Amino acid sequence: MIWTEIKIKSTPESEEAISNILYEAGADGVVIESPNNLSILKNKEVLWDYIDDDLINMDPEVSIIKGYINETENVKEAIAQIKKRIDQLPSFGLNTGNVETTVTEVDQEDWENSWKQYYKPTLIGQHFIIKPSWEPYTSQEGDMVIEIDPGMAFGSGLHETTQLCIINLEKHVKEGDVVFDIGCGSGILSLAAANLNCKKVIGVDVDSLAVQVAKENALHNHLDKIIDIRQGDLLDVVDEKADVIVANILAEVIVKLADQIKPCLKENGIFISSGIILSKVELVVDSLLSNGFEIIEVQRMGEWAAIMAQYKG
Repeated sequence: MIWTEIKIKSTPESEEAISNILYEAGADGVVIESPNNLSILKNKEVLWDYIDDDLINMDPEVSIIKGYINETENVKEAIAQIKKRIDQLPSFGLNTGNVETTVTEVDQEDWENSWKQYYKPTLIGQHFIIKPSWEPYTSQEGDMVIEIDPGMAFGSGLHETTQLCIINLEKHVKEGDVVFDIGCGSGILSLAAANLNCKKVIGVDVDSLAVQVAKENALHNHLDKIIDIRQGDLLDVVDEKADVIVANILAEVIVKLADQIKPCLKENGIFISSGIILSKVELVVDSLLSNGFEIIEVQRMGEWAAIMAQYKG
């Protein structure tokens, strides 16, 4: 099968927003090439040696986001929609830089394999090793290895927003907790929570492909007895209560969630929110405070922030 590759040159700040735009326009896969995602590897020689020199030498202020649309879709209409929505991003406070868009055709086999060269076993937090299914890794004492195949679903674990979530799940989740992962994508945060001896993890995503990939990753990691992946719009398919809720989405969505998730959190429950560009931190903090949350901590990594809050009722 021949696929249309839509290559967008923009900024690290806009990676996640553009990825979402590509998916919503019908892309069946998204690849992000960014030197910023390599910062966590710099002190790990065994991993650093794998990385392609072209990626290392990229301008740190530039990210390349590639989306792939199959030949059965209305490609011209999708491209026009993508360009229009990217042009609107600055009005939401995102710095997209000098956006460049290139459209080419690629063979399916080339697409499926080209991005894998950038995805290697990676340490996140104190103990988590995020390991792609096709890469070897010898586990060390204390490692919590998550073997994951992102497939066509966003969520490899390398993005700063995902790292912030994993670091804080490790900090706040206790044995026996119930955890909700809202917008679970490939299920990586659900897998991390389940490795922390949770009683139950519920992952929710509106995208059927993400749900399929997340279920497969839970099964592959032998955590399907703990992890329950559901398809739906945020919390519409959840009626339980959680000790911890994690959401790696966008600031505007988190602002709305601050009110919606209150019935789903136990008293003194923890809300870990990420996917927040630095310019939106105050907006999210204000929303959380006005909805009865107490801010525990704001952590920053690159252009992104995570906010940890406790619900006081």
